[in-house]
Amino acid sequence: VKGLPATEAAATGNNASWICPCRRELPLIGRSGLAEQIAEGLIVVCPDCQRRFFVMPDGRDYGSAIRVEEV
Repeated sequence: VKGLPATEAAATGNNASWICPCRRELPLIGRSGLAEQIAEGLIVVCPDCQRRFFVMPDGRDYGSAIRVEEV
């Protein structure tokens, strides 16, 4: 998964888990959404620092997770 260091993010299918840069102890978990826009309902918010993330798909809607981006 790109966007965060490889040691801090992992993906399988359209799901991803990652450690927030705030160093939250538990990982955040999300799934990919639309390829052309960020779907508000799929944004993951860290409960500790309120950073917001979106799991980017591989070019098709809800495709394999390829990147976690802070939004």
